[in-house]
Amino acid sequence: MTPETAKNIGIKKALQSATIGILIAFLFMMLLAGGNPQWMVEWNYWINIIIGIGILYGLAYLFGKNAGYEILIKKKDYEKVGMKYGILTLIITAFLVGWTGFVQEGMEPYDTFWDSFEDYIFKPFFWIMVIGITPAILVGRKFGKWIKKSE
Repeated sequence: MTPETAKNIGIKKALQSATIGILIAFLFMMLLAGGNPQWMVEWNYWINIIIGIGILYGLAYLFGKNAGYEILIKKKDYEKVGMKYGILTLIITAFLVGWTGFVQEGMEPYDTFWDSFEDYIFKPFFWIMVIGITPAILVGRKFGKWIKKSE
């Protein structure tokens, strides 16, 4: 197998894994909304969601290449590699997506920088990490396994 083929397999599996992660997040948010699938419309999170999905798929593309290479060419442990990139994707996406709200609404005249940072970046990051770490580990592990099976 060539390194380029390994990277392409990694990208394909990472994009599939990202889609699963998005579906899990959507279902969880739907549960928070009392089972209402229209939570996105009612809570007016369209821009945040679109930016978050873009970040997630962009990271999946980048990390998928690396994971495919590490698992198929370097022969690293597929579970550890998959979990590593699953967690990294969650951390980076959770941090970056908070900046959308911060830029849109965060610096009101009566807020300090740190109040806005806490409300729009720290709190969402904290809760996304608490809620998302288990799915990120599980989907990441499966992601590594899918790459390994493609060998």
